Amino acid sequence: MRALLPIAFVVFWSSGFVGAGMAADTGASANTSLFWRYAVTTAILLVIAAARRRRYGRAFLIHEIVLGVLGQAVYLSGVFHGASLGVPAGTSALIASLQPVLVAVITSGLAHRSLGPRRLFGLAAGVTGVALVVVTDIGSGGGALGMLAVVAGTAGLTLATLLGDRRPRPEGHDLLDSLTVQSAAALAGFALVATVGGGVTPPPTPEFWTAIAFLVLLPFAGGYGCYLLVLDRSGSLAVSALLFLTPAVAATWSTLALDQPFHLTTIPGFLLALTGVLALRENSGSARPQSSGVAIEQVESPWHGVGGERRLQG
Repeated sequence: MRALLPIAFVVFWSSGFVGAGMAADTGASANTSLFWRYAVTTAILLVIAAARRRRYGRAFLIHEIVLGVLGQAVYLSGVFHGASLGVPAGTSALIASLQPVLVAVITSGLAHRSLGPRRLFGLAAGVTGVALVVVTDIGSGGGALGMLAVVAGTAGLTLATLLGDRRPRPEGHDLLDSLTVQSAAALAGFALVATVGGGVTPPPTPEFWTAIAFLVLLPFAGGYGCYLLVLDRSGSLAVSALLFLTPAVAATWSTLALDQPFHLTTIPGFLLALTGVLALRENSGSARPQSSGVAIEQVESPWHGVGGERRLQG
């Protein structure tokens, strides 16, 4: 099962692009889609938390709120609003592919270690692979403001990944606890933006709610859930490196679900990105303590140690 976790993360995370396309096809704005996606998600998680009689301390709440704002509200707002301002999807994907590079540079700097030829090759292969996948959709649209939105979103996810890796979750809290608090924090941000921007009212079509259900189950529960699990077990660079694979998988998702054209450059791009991910992997037999994802037993993982020179959680 451990070997399937990285695969599940890539598949679920990539599904977010399809869900966003489904919602956009109903005429809903980015503000409307994000607000209702998180309103439904947070309501479900709060009911579960109440049934479990969960209580959260101040330190846990502050930490998870920061992660929710950065890794969900800032990241998704940047990507969605960049698209609404005209930034091509390929350009957004290419900018987002720099996230593993940022994580690698920062983690190596904090550990006072050089990246080394293997990591440099892995990062170069990953970015090049992403570029091959999105080459037909790279453009200069969106202007400076649109580009800035995507860059801000990528920076938010980068900071959330690093903070989640470096700070352990208090004992007694699990994955659902993290998702509940992070989702509520993101909802607060999206509600404010939707209220100010007039995007609270949903389109009167059942297709919109189908899209919302898709976004809640796959990209959020599956995508963010697996994201936190991989971060727990393998570290910040491991989960970031897997993002190199998402453009190719998202392109396949879009072809199957949205009838978008499939470009032949997607195949070599995926293989090159996969080569980069494998080059960034480190084998290690030591266990990795839990981070801000979920309380788990200490187990060996084929992804252990990537981006975690310290071998200590948090």
